[in-house]
Amino acid sequence: MSQSFSRRRVERERGFPAFCRKCGEAAVIFTSKTLKNPGRLFHGCPNGSEEDKNHLFKWTDESMVEEIHDIKSLFDEKIGHLELQSQRCEDVIRSYDKKIEDLGDALGGLGKDMKEMKELVQGYERDVKSLKKIVVCGVGMMLVYYYFAM
Repeated sequence: MSQSFSRRRVERERGFPAFCRKCGEAAVIFTSKTLKNPGRLFHGCPNGSEEDKNHLFKWTDESMVEEIHDIKSLFDEKIGHLELQSQRCEDVIRSYDKKIEDLGDALGGLGKDMKEMKELVQGYERDVKSLKKIVVCGVGMMLVYYYFAM
């Protein structure tokens, strides 16, 4: 049980009583033998009596209703908190989905850039081959000129 929940129970004396506030004895469940409430269960102090009404006395069915109400309130709080966390998780997932989409777009753009770079490199390779042929041709012509001119 959470600390705030148990503190609320003690402060308001709701739910099932555990001890008598007068003498500190542990609460016991008794069965009413009166004509007005025959067979009805109640929490009471073993030291209590009809004459001494300052000891613990509380109907069990009323305690049960309070206990159920308090537990329901606690669950409502927890459910609200979980719904908020769930919404935050969904927001994070949506942001990651957007980032993944953006990365996919960026990768598509990189693929296009790589294709363009590959085409440029192939063009440069052709230019280098052509330049190589020109240089070889020029060197050949210089050698021919050098040998025939001398």
